[in-house]
Amino acid sequence: MTAPGRITGARYWRSALSVALLGLTVCPVTAGAQATLSGRVVDSEIGNPLAGATVRIQGRSFTTDRLGRFQATELVAGQAEVSIQLLGYARADFKVPLPAAGAVEQTFGLDFTGYDLPEIVVEGRVERLMPRYIDFERRRGTGQGAYLRWDEIAKKGVSRVGDALRSVRGVRMRCDQATYECYAVMARNPQCQPRWWVDGVEVGSFHENTPIRDVYGIEIYRGPGEVPGEFGGSNAACGVIVMWTKSRPYR
Repeated sequence: MTAPGRITGARYWRSALSVALLGLTVCPVTAGAQATLSGRVVDSEIGNPLAGATVRIQGRSFTTDRLGRFQATELVAGQAEVSIQLLGYARADFKVPLPAAGAVEQTFGLDFTGYDLPEIVVEGRVERLMPRYIDFERRRGTGQGAYLRWDEIAKKGVSRVGDALRSVRGVRMRCDQATYECYAVMARNPQCQPRWWVDGVEVGSFHENTPIRDVYGIEIYRGPGEVPGEFGGSNAACGVIVMWTKSRPYR
């Protein structure tokens, strides 16, 4: 008679075999639980698909097709870092949460810089965007006032609005030591602050630390003699600064 709780040799091997078979059944399912990332790379402002972009994720590289698409399979679950590069666009890094299994779809927007691209390509983009900024381009063509367009701002290598304004003759930046805030003034009238307009709407002020990447163009009028009628007024003597921001529906 076998003692209670004691496992005979045959029963032992049957139990061991069952455990082994269970392991063979379960482990492949766990190992195969990997994610797929289907991505589309586009121009962040216009929305055009970007072909030929290099996408790096988890040590692997992919290239977007003519529709700006790529697909990365067998990815490890967790927070994945996705790095995307393309000539003429700023490199962009994204973090994408990936599930243990299943597919994720995401659109990635790249910011156009025009670096190392022929001038005709840059000008072609300007013409395409011009309907949105037609008034800015019209006033810029008159030469009345000072103007900074996105391509000129990019060449200066500045990262904040205040840095861009510092490069304009006749504009000064003043900083309040008590509030740790800086603001622009005109050299002709440093005792008062200029009026600000953003996308056609008058605002009280505009923080100089605002990132420059979202700016299409800046108009600077340093005195009443430069200010066009649409931005005139009794306090235009302090100067007027007009900001036009980019529309980024694909960000």
